[in-house]
Amino acid sequence: MIKKMLMAAAFIATTFAVVLAKDTPKGTPGESPMAAMKAEMMKCYVCKNIAAKMDEIGPRGMEPVKLNDGLAIRHWVKSDDPKRLAAFRAAGNACSKAGEECMSFTDERAKTELCEFCQGVRTAAKAGARMSMGQTPNGDMMVLTSADAPVQAQLATLHEKCALMASSMEMPGAKTSASKE
Repeated sequence: MIKKMLMAAAFIATTFAVVLAKDTPKGTPGESPMAAMKAEMMKCYVCKNIAAKMDEIGPRGMEPVKLNDGLAIRHWVKSDDPKRLAAFRAAGNACSKAGEECMSFTDERAKTELCEFCQGVRTAAKAGARMSMGQTPNGDMMVLTSADAPVQAQLATLHEKCALMASSMEMPGAKTSASKE
C-alpha cells in the first residue's frame, strides 16, 4: 500500500514539476527551464526516477478528482507509441521501489531527500491513508483515501495542489479531463 502511495506521489510530483517548468528560474546561463526542472526533480529520492525517463515518456496528462474521503488521480501518456507507455510503466516501477524505501527514512531524512509533495504523500501514508492503484490502457489510476478526518484534510490539500497543477497544464481549447488523450 505505502509503496503504491509513493509511486503516486512521484507521478504527481512529476506533473507538478512540468507545470513549474514555466516558472523555474534559470539555473545557469543557457540552461533551459526543462533542464532546470529536471535538475530539481533529480534531488528527490522518488521523483528522480521519473526525471531520468521524461524524454522517453513524453507529454503526460493528469486528472485529479476530489472524493468524499480522499482523492483519485488519473495519469496518462499523450501518445499511442507503446515505447512511451513502457517507459512510463518502468519509471513507475522504479518510483514504487524508491517510495517503499523512503517509508523507512527518518522524518529528518525525508525532509532533505524528498520534494515537498512526496513528503506530503509520505506523511499521509504514515498517518494511515490507504492507496489503491490500477493501470489503464494508456496510464494509471490512483486512489488515496482515509476514514480519519485529519488525514482526509491532508488528502484534500493534496487534491487542491493536483487540481491547480492540472489546470495549469491545460492549453486553451484543450480536451476536457474525460477525453482520451
